[in-house]
Parts: sequence; C-alpha cells; structure tokens
Amino acid sequence: MRKKFLFSFVVILLGLISVGCGNEKTAESVKNSPQNSESKPADTDKMISSSSESTDPLTANQTAVPTLFIHGYEGTAGSFNGMLSRFETSGWGKKALTITVQPDGSISETGTWQNQSDNPLIQVLFADNKNNEWNQADWVKAVLSYLKKTYQIDEVNLVGHSMGGVSSFRYLVTYGEDESLPTVNKFVAIGAPFNDFVTGNEAQSLDELNQNGPLVISERYSDFSAGIQHYPKLTNMLNIVGDVQDGSDGDGTVPVRSGLAIGYLMQTNGLDYHEEEIVGSQAHHSQLHENTQVDKLVGDFLWGTP
Repeated sequence: MRKKFLFSFVVILLGLISVGCGNEKTAESVKNSPQNSESKPADTDKMISSSSESTDPLTANQTAVPTLFIHGYEGTAGSFNGMLSRFETSGWGKKALTITVQPDGSISETGTWQNQSDNPLIQVLFADNKNNEWNQADWVKAVLSYLKKTYQIDEVNLVGHSMGGVSSFRYLVTYGEDESLPTVNKFVAIGAPFNDFVTGNEAQSLDELNQNGPLVISERYSDFSAGIQHYPKLTNMLNIVGDVQDGSDGDGTVPVRSGLAIGYLMQTNGLDYHEEEIVGSQAHHSQLHENTQVDKLVGDFLWGTP
C-alpha cells in the first residue's frame, strides 16, 4: 500500500507541474421502497473528485458476453462512466451501448451493437432514478428481454452499485429462472445494503453473521430469504463492501454487516459466492466505483483466468 500511495503522490505532483487532471463523479444515493417501513436513504454523497489512475495489470479473457452496469438510487451516467472508461483504457472491455429505461419499461439506446467479442460493456440508466427496487427489478427484466429480442443475446453479466446491486439481486430471485430471458453468468454487487438499515446487528461478529445470519432482519432480507431458492444455480456472485475505518463499520452509508448479510443466504443454499472488503478512505460509498482495487476485483471476477 505504501508503494501505491507513493505512486499516487508522484502522479499528482507531475499533474500539477504540467496540466493538472481529474474528474468529478455524480453522487448516488440508495433508498429502499416506500413500501418498507425500515427504509432510509442509503447514499447522501456530494460531488467527489476521483483519480484517473489506471487499473492494475490484468490480462482479460475476451468474450462476447455483455456486462450490464446498473447505478444506484439517484444514479446517473456519471455513476459508472469512470469505471467504464478505465476498463476501456486497460483493454478489459469496450463500451457498446447505453440503454435508458422509462418508468413504463420502454427502452431507448445509444451506441452500436456489433456482436463484438471484446467484453462489450452496456450502461443501464433508469429515467426515474428514485424508484423502488421492485420496479427496478422489472426494468432490469425489460432490458434483458430487449437485448434478447433485438440482438439475440443469450448470456450477460450484471454489475450493480448500491441500490443497483439490491435491484439486480431482486431480479435474480424473481426472474432468474425464466428461460425466455438471457442467462446471468456472473453478478457483482458493490456497496449494496442487502439487509437494509436495521439496527441491532452492530455487536454481531462477522464470523457469527457468516455462520448464523443477521440477528435482526429487514423486510428486504426476509423477502430475499423467502426467494433465495429461485436464485439461478449457475450465477456466480461477487459481493464487494467498503469500510472507511472511522468506527462506523461501513462505507459511510452502508453498514458492512448489511452488505455481507446476503452471504449467509447464498452459502447455506449452496450457491457460488465470494466476498471482498475494501478498507480505508477510498472505501467510501461513492468512491467504491472509483476505486482501482474494486476495478481489479471486478475485472478478475468477470474476465480473469479461472
């Protein structure tokens, strides 16, 4: 880590001497459905400057399977623009489409689909970016149905940040076994509050959480527990959480135990599941999709050598 910090300092110093660089990312927030009385806003981030540092070396396997990137509550194109740009710069994939879903499920797109085999990347935007996870799950379904009918796409990967991770999981336990839709090969959740924002789990150790599940469960988690048997058996999951190490045991928005709670359901049902924790100041909720450690984890999971 000391070497990475030194490298970042040198990059910043050279940037000041020459032409100074950097970009700002649009803030996201996460909020559960108004149908859930336990709901709380999950992301109150402001505009945060992020580094344009390239990702660590990765020799990516090139496939024709597109990966869909789904933003969180109040998310915009800025939510994943940085990650997609870094992936392209590193040769890990190439952005093909941006798909926007209207509240009625209608689809519009920009970009060009050419049946490419260079890990095509698709950004998904919800026109109503403050809606609940049930509707968003239906919109994910609408996107996959559109890709199947329009481009005969049979397989996809999903990457969801925050509410986008929750909505993607709800899609998987609701529609993941529907054979008329593309198969989801791999799913990545980044900073997703799977057990919402209930209190009462703060003193539970992570080992106890892993072995027994959360002491206090939310309505959301209860739904997931009831539907987990419908999660597609061949969909591998990577779950990334953040801990800014300020004593809050979370990424500044989502508690670590809320994010990791889903592991108990996945593992006790014999599903392929991996989890990673990012720590430090760059583990803040809105910085997780700007963190090059996260880039590397996502890239390795989706396209690295098995």
